[in-house]
Amino acid sequence: MANTLLTSFSLIMFMIITGNPSTKGNASKNEDIVRSYISARNNYDTEKVDALIEDNYIETYVGGYMEIENKEQLMDRILWGKEMDSKIKLLEITSNDNIVTTIEENTNYLDVALKRKSRRFKIVYTLRDGKIQNQKIDTIDGYHKVLKFNADRYTKFVTYCEQNNLVYNRPLDQEFGIHLRKVLEKYTRDNEQ
Repeated sequence: MANTLLTSFSLIMFMIITGNPSTKGNASKNEDIVRSYISARNNYDTEKVDALIEDNYIETYVGGYMEIENKEQLMDRILWGKEMDSKIKLLEITSNDNIVTTIEENTNYLDVALKRKSRRFKIVYTLRDGKIQNQKIDTIDGYHKVLKFNADRYTKFVTYCEQNNLVYNRPLDQEFGIHLRKVLEKYTRDNEQ
């Protein structure tokens, strides 16, 4: 009897120390799903993204601001990103069961044309049944300094657009991505002197 209790206690302690293997396996699978999602976004593969997210997918900032309200808006944003050469660089990834946390760096042609700094965010992905439900976006140390620098660059661009009667702000879809790219290229040419 004592031997059985000792064996049971040892087994329980082993499981506590090593963690639940099925949870670790699930976390690893979820990390793979997030990596696939980032890769699909970087390749502007809307079909692949669609297969990796739930129908009611959303993206919000920690403060509650809605970045992406639905799947349709996400697809429009991806196609805008295609025209703007948007890229996500995965810097770190960790997971705990159905939560995957990343540090990501985002860049696009706005950064190139306006000579802005890339932005880094902490992203918390929530997954259910092998699909991404949502993202919660948070800033990291140094973000506000980058934001101020980038805002100054963007303000100069906005002033240029207003002085030249150029459209610079509309909903982000592929058509506007094509337009904005041309405006940014003109801005770059005009400011090379």
